[in-house]
Amino acid sequence: MRAMIVTAALSLVPACTSAPTPVESPTPLSSPSSMASPTESGSPIISDSLNGRIVFSDETDDIWSMRADGSRVRRLTSAQAQEFDPTWSPDGKRIAYRHQSGDDETTEIYVMDADGSHQTNLTRNDVADWGPDWSPDGDVIAFNSAMETDGFGLYGFVVTPDGTEPERISDHYVEYPAWSPDGSRIAFMAQEPDASGSNPDYNIFVMNADGTDLTRLTDAPGEDGWPAWSPDGSQVVFSSGRDDCSISQSADCLSTGDIGPWADAWIMNADGSEQHRLTDGFAQFFAWSPDGEAILVAGAGDMYLIRRDGTGTTPLKVEGAAHPLFPDWIA
Repeated sequence: MRAMIVTAALSLVPACTSAPTPVESPTPLSSPSSMASPTESGSPIISDSLNGRIVFSDETDDIWSMRADGSRVRRLTSAQAQEFDPTWSPDGKRIAYRHQSGDDETTEIYVMDADGSHQTNLTRNDVADWGPDWSPDGDVIAFNSAMETDGFGLYGFVVTPDGTEPERISDHYVEYPAWSPDGSRIAFMAQEPDASGSNPDYNIFVMNADGTDLTRLTDAPGEDGWPAWSPDGSQVVFSSGRDDCSISQSADCLSTGDIGPWADAWIMNADGSEQHRLTDGFAQFFAWSPDGEAILVAGAGDMYLIRRDGTGTTPLKVEGAAHPLFPDWIA
């Protein structure tokens, strides 16, 4: 199972190695901390008490939704194309997602009603478009795209839910943009110019919603990515490959034993300070509970829940979906 999960995850990273030249960004506000031992104690999280709805994909196959307690599981799409990486509209009435019929160049941003109906292609081009995230006010959907790059690298764009002409918002490499809860900023992962190998060098940056005031938040070797803001905007949880034994000299470094790096859950303040590991379980994608008390983690088989301090690890079983990934959680 590990080989399948890691290989699937790696396929989500762009194949190109050439990227837009990063602009100058400030020195990190704090150096990444040394590997912190996660605290895994604490009572399990009672999933029956969880509120809201979760949308996710079964690996990269189709989009599903369910109640936060794991009930009312429903498959929303059923296509030959890969359909995954969903994001809720703020009112919960629609879902944007990635539709991919072939290689990266066939990837488009689609939107549909919450019941899976009225599926619509918003981007309609012949370059890579993915990583949708709906703005908190519902007006636009941010995503990364190879538009205006001659096919190399990715920039940040926004598009309206009706597919109005996409607008570029960055001069910096942008992948998997994530809106801050107040809509003023966007966090994202960015490939560094020298990124290579099975654990390529990616870091997390943040910028204003219009692309200004670019700030680097992480500066660790390996792959830091898939940032997710806490509902109060004070913290960002993210996936990091810095604990993989290929780059870590720590006695408790980890390895998948496969082609991809070990990735685990880290958290930091919104300014990049106080970076520390939450859990040493494999972790790549995250969704916060609407009240900010729990984090849903995906990346290795079943999803699981942890508290924001890393305690209370609790599996969240999903009936019917073998390998749930890319969760998004709405009240």
